[in-house]
Amino acid sequence: MKKTASTLRTAIVGCKRGKNVAQHLAGVTDFAFAAVCDLDAARAEEAARALGGLNAYTDVDAMLAAEKPDVVFIATNTPPRAALTIRAAEAGVPGIIAEKPMAMSLGEARAMMHACDKAGARIIVTHQRRMGSDLVEMRALIDEGAIGPVRTVRAGCAGDLLSDGTHALDSMRWLIGDPPAEWVLGQVFRVVPDGPGYRLPEFEKQTGFRFGHPVEAGTVSAIQFASGVRGELLTGRAQPLGRPYQDYEVVGDRGRLSRPGDKDEIFIWDEQPGGWRPAPIRPQNRRADGMAEAWKAFAAWLRGEVNDHPLSGASGLADHELVMAIYESARLTARVDLPLAQEAFPLQLMIDGDRRDQAQIWSAKA
Repeated sequence: MKKTASTLRTAIVGCKRGKNVAQHLAGVTDFAFAAVCDLDAARAEEAARALGGLNAYTDVDAMLAAEKPDVVFIATNTPPRAALTIRAAEAGVPGIIAEKPMAMSLGEARAMMHACDKAGARIIVTHQRRMGSDLVEMRALIDEGAIGPVRTVRAGCAGDLLSDGTHALDSMRWLIGDPPAEWVLGQVFRVVPDGPGYRLPEFEKQTGFRFGHPVEAGTVSAIQFASGVRGELLTGRAQPLGRPYQDYEVVGDRGRLSRPGDKDEIFIWDEQPGGWRPAPIRPQNRRADGMAEAWKAFAAWLRGEVNDHPLSGASGLADHELVMAIYESARLTARVDLPLAQEAFPLQLMIDGDRRDQAQIWSAKA
């Protein structure tokens, strides 16, 4: 992308994912990619060449000092994301785009927000599905009363809760207007890998790790939102067989909406006869691409043309708190009320055998 007076000088940290996203955004003229950084020097050099001869670094602090970017896109594996975000904010970077999931723990995510707020940096988390045509149309239909007052929102998601379930939770929140959550009840199961005759499904890894962190085999959870809507989420091997990667359904008093996977398809079942039928995406709700829309809106936010962003760090933090609350509910075998007190990664605590009882958690919360 050619640099102009209005483009935002942008650096990428984490070249495996970062290169692919930058290539996907080739038509978005708001950003001029200037530099890449990766601990793997060969990967950084290859990404720099693929993106048109950018400057390549293996040291993020050196890159920030030399390049002074307007925007940093942090596309690494999950564990270093919080620390890198904080370093970028403290270095004076005005805009930070963090890949999902936001962090490894709620404590890290809160520290990211604190650092950005203190430095005056703006941050978004890449839950771009809410800016795609299908979810925009579904939200419009709900707001127009097409299925009556919403009672339940459901999602199924292949993959682990932290890496993939965060998308489903964000989409659920978006569809019902982003109300705060009151409590979470969750269960998690984890299969010991490499057992005799055990064959792992597509989204699980033989080491029990993915993107640098431990993963579970499946989760089941219920979420009570302050609006009165109940959320239900099934991930990994708890998702019904044969269902697509991201599968959403909204149940209202007078009908239902369904989004069966990332296909730009919506179906409605309402008071009209005939059962499920397609609900075409209307021209005013058609978006070229959710990711491109998210980045363009971020540029507008940084320039002061709009007052907020649908993928703001505050929204990402709300998603991340729900992820951690599901794990914590499973760890305590109890319903967990929000705001969540636990700031560590509950799945890691379970793996490590930390079985502190509920009384200790509540005393710490008080």
